[in-house]
Amino acid sequence: MPTGVGKTFCQASMVARDIQKNPNEFRLYVVNAPRILLSYQLLREVYSFLLESNIIARYSFVHSGSSADETELENIRTRIEKENDIEIPFSQIGATLNVEGITTIINKAKQQNLPLILFSTYNSAEKIEVARQQTNVEIAMVLNDEAHYLVQERFYDILNTLKANRCYFFTATMIHTPSDNGRGMNNEESYGKVLYEMLPVHAIRIGKMVRPRLHFVTTENIYNTDDYNKSLNKIIVDVFEQHTQVLKKTNQTPKLLISTRGTQDIIDFINSNEYTQLRCKGVDVYVVSSSENVGNRINDEEVRRQEFLKRLKQDGEDKTKKILVMHYDILAEGIDVSGFTGIMPLRTLNKSKFLQTYGRSARPDKDDRPVIDAIVKVNGYMTKDDWKKLNKPYAYIIVPNITHTNEDDKENTIQLITELRTYDFNPSEDIIGSQITKGEIDIEEPDIMNEQPQILKKVGVLIDRLIAELEAERLASMSNIELAKELLK
Repeated sequence: MPTGVGKTFCQASMVARDIQKNPNEFRLYVVNAPRILLSYQLLREVYSFLLESNIIARYSFVHSGSSADETELENIRTRIEKENDIEIPFSQIGATLNVEGITTIINKAKQQNLPLILFSTYNSAEKIEVARQQTNVEIAMVLNDEAHYLVQERFYDILNTLKANRCYFFTATMIHTPSDNGRGMNNEESYGKVLYEMLPVHAIRIGKMVRPRLHFVTTENIYNTDDYNKSLNKIIVDVFEQHTQVLKKTNQTPKLLISTRGTQDIIDFINSNEYTQLRCKGVDVYVVSSSENVGNRINDEEVRRQEFLKRLKQDGEDKTKKILVMHYDILAEGIDVSGFTGIMPLRTLNKSKFLQTYGRSARPDKDDRPVIDAIVKVNGYMTKDDWKKLNKPYAYIIVPNITHTNEDDKENTIQLITELRTYDFNPSEDIIGSQITKGEIDIEEPDIMNEQPQILKKVGVLIDRLIAELEAERLASMSNIELAKELLK
């Protein structure tokens, strides 16, 4: 299922249903994720869902991160108590990475006769299996989020490590190998059959995802990569200003997510005059990377990962906030922030990374959801006239096309978005060895850059003229059938 259409909801409901079928007894569940940051979000969503279902359980993390933010969870518990006029007992939620700690948590849940849900990273899951054997318990269910990570050699053994009665895999992009007997997700012996699949184009048609719209920033002249590097901070500021202008038509506040080429891009920007310039204009700048030189920063403040995610979600939903978020390979998967209006990748993305990154901005506006639900309930799908009724009709993919080396990036992005709007987009990729490869795409994109060329302000002596090219709304709003006819012409 594409990013943002309900995979976490499915996982929470599966755990809740199994607990309700087996009331008043200890049962062990494991929820795996590739990143610590994602495991925090998964716990919060499952915790909320179970409390809403009047289910009492115990929870714990199994990874090297810190324990949960109990203040946030307490607010959830208190809210649900008041709304349902019930009393929900407090349950401390810790984190451990040693087998002894896990066995202690398991034994305590067994004594209390309560279900236990462990939220683990793929790196730490093997510790759960050791503890399971020592405590002589069964795992009722394993849920693997962002399961495409499991095709990597360092994680693949988990499929045979965790012994569970049932094991499920959730992903937006299946990863295949040439052989059905390899470590790809087409190996039914390892992964089983596909139980359910939603194509991105279907998610768009029923309003679960916002339609993509292209916005290129390019130069009239050609400059080399060194020029690009030196001017990148100026490009970022100009792109943010251009994005702000484009959004005025729908009265949206810019919330731009930038996938950088590496940590150095982030370091250079937060130490630049351009960063100060944006801050003076009231833009909140979020940056995150696994590098200690960046960490998790909101403006000039270093915060914990959980605090970073909490405030990012709050600011994402706040329509008065202008935000710029820069990350390096951290926020691509699974992070629940609904407010992004656009993304700008500074490097070539393969199909899976593109879909994950686009998914960060593809979530509908919170106030649009009731409108979408009402339309889909009557008609079964959204039309281009329906999209015009929304606060957020499009999610913008901004591509900086600065040098000759970016031409391939530009064409690759056009092809991916053309596929995304039609049934040609198969959200799976092939791997050969440990490398992910891009397949050949032989669809020609019509001339889409014809609606709104604009000359930007000077951004320095190296890049002295930028032109923003916005995709024509006629093409951006086309249905998959209309687009197919256009392509056939």
